[in-house]
Amino acid sequence: MKKRKIHPGVFRLLMLVMAIAYGVCGIYLELNRERIPDNVGQEIEVLVTPGLNATEVALEFERLGVVTSARDLAACMKRLGIDRRIMPGLYKIKAGTPSDVARAMAESTPDVHTVQLIPGALFGDIVKILDIEDGELMLDAALSNRDNFPVAMRRLLPEKSRDRVVFLLPETYALDPGETLADEFVKTASGLWWKQHGDAISPDVTSADMASLGILASIVQKEALIDSDRPVIAGVFNNRLKRDMPLQSCATVVHAWKLRGVKIKTVSYNDTKIDSPFNTYIYKGLPPENIGVPSVSSWSAVLEPEDTDMFFFVAKGDGSHVFTRTYKEHLEAQKKIRKGIAD
Repeated sequence: MKKRKIHPGVFRLLMLVMAIAYGVCGIYLELNRERIPDNVGQEIEVLVTPGLNATEVALEFERLGVVTSARDLAACMKRLGIDRRIMPGLYKIKAGTPSDVARAMAESTPDVHTVQLIPGALFGDIVKILDIEDGELMLDAALSNRDNFPVAMRRLLPEKSRDRVVFLLPETYALDPGETLADEFVKTASGLWWKQHGDAISPDVTSADMASLGILASIVQKEALIDSDRPVIAGVFNNRLKRDMPLQSCATVVHAWKLRGVKIKTVSYNDTKIDSPFNTYIYKGLPPENIGVPSVSSWSAVLEPEDTDMFFFVAKGDGSHVFTRTYKEHLEAQKKIRKGIAD
């Protein structure tokens, strides 16, 4: 039986196909080899701050050398179903392939220091919730450092560091419990604030304008319990400022007494006689400083106040307000509320 000879042309074609396959395989292996970091196995600390999505987290892991491909890591996190539930905090992950790193993340519990910033908090309150050694000095230093704020926001910052607390977004933060906690807190909270409100800031707004808006937002925060009332209250205060009328904010009177060590809930006529620059019944214009961290809704209210012709408002028993145009209508509204017949 004669052996069939392979035609020289077919043989050359087979050799070419084998060479191409070998080359493709080599390229594939090389590309995959490059996805393994040179420092494979080395434990690296990565701080995942609140508000980051899977792509942003993956980019941070790539930047620190945990993986060589953020895109592949993000894809692996998606396959494992952790892309939408990444816990913020400090991760200690060994450098490796995207799949190994994604699995390690899924099995890890990050180290965190939880800080809950609530609306209305003052500088001293924030020091307490940070709960760190030399907290007042550390927070002052963190607020003083402009690098802790978004670049586009730095020109708008008030000169006094403590006035900058109004640019921290109320939220619960999971932070690195290390020495940089105060810096990370200010950096993260101000970054979220800018992400929330940055688009509403006009390019021609100055730092003085922002300081005034921050003070007004802090007053709106403590005047209203219902978010829907806040834009109207901001509109009323703007009307009063334009007419050179005193704001007559009960919240500022409460704050003035608090600075004296006296806590009051209901403001009486005698309470409004306190001689303090925070008493907006006596002194026209805005008080010299904010009276607490504004919420998102309070900031939104002063950045986009309601265009209203109201000049007065009075609180009802349910936390909402009755708004009126004239002082006479204001007095009538007060009587109705006392009698329990307010609309």
